[in-house]
Amino acid sequence: MNNYLNLNKILRNRAFVSSLVAISAAESSVHTNSSASVVIAAGAPLPVSVRRNSLPAAPIFKPIVPTSKTPIRMTHDRTPTADQAAKRTQEAREKLRTAQIVCFDVDSTIITEEGIDELAQYCGKGSEVAALTKEAMGGSMTFQEALKRRLDIIKPSQRQIREFLKTHPSTISPGVRELIDQLRRNSAEVYLISGGFDCLIEPVADALEIPLCNLFANKLFFHFNGSYAGFDTNQVTSKSGGKGEAINMIKGRLNSDKIVFMIGDGMTDLEACPPADYFIGYGGNAIRDEVQKRATYYVTNFADLLW
Repeated sequence: MNNYLNLNKILRNRAFVSSLVAISAAESSVHTNSSASVVIAAGAPLPVSVRRNSLPAAPIFKPIVPTSKTPIRMTHDRTPTADQAAKRTQEAREKLRTAQIVCFDVDSTIITEEGIDELAQYCGKGSEVAALTKEAMGGSMTFQEALKRRLDIIKPSQRQIREFLKTHPSTISPGVRELIDQLRRNSAEVYLISGGFDCLIEPVADALEIPLCNLFANKLFFHFNGSYAGFDTNQVTSKSGGKGEAINMIKGRLNSDKIVFMIGDGMTDLEACPPADYFIGYGGNAIRDEVQKRATYYVTNFADLLW
């Protein structure tokens, strides 16, 4: 009888943990072919897998992602000036019609915000994280080290993230829905590749009807009590050059030479071409001067890419 009760208790605990870790679980077929874990108090990982071969159910943390209809609050490099920044938009539009795979950055591209900055601000660590980000931009540390140090400052718990998503919904950039719909009508596949966190991005992917198997992002780990335990260093997006590696993985997965575009606002997006065939810089939320200067194509309004 005692053995039976103990077995039932173990099964109930596992079911409870499974319900908690929707925030960081990943199925074996996506990205690293390994399952995400919640780290229990004793230190042993409890693997939890979620199959993502089709569109997921509505995310448990934030089912609604609004579309921007008001002026965007600028918190980045400088305010966009479309006439001055745009480069070869008509050519970019014509090239994009040939795309078979289009990969989008997320923060300041698909959405108007920078997820980790907003989360840090919510957790009362905004100024500390901003100072570290500025230091990291000077080249004093690797991308993964900078990510680790920022997360070590924030230490977001599952409860904080749940509340953050309820009170700070991401805002989809103007024209994104229309552009993605157009790409689909043109038989192009759409992917999201981000240095942010899947728990913050999954509601966005769901709102845009992008399967989670087409999402490459970082994954957080939590202790059994919901406190922050680290992040998955095996994710390609946690490392320098990770977006290019993700594109190589997409090409390998499809085993073809399809034409790949990368669209984003940052240097990590620009540096993903190659292996992407084309890069289109986006400055509708933030203009990164170096990206704007080096990009062959640059737009500040997704409507410029509609045909």
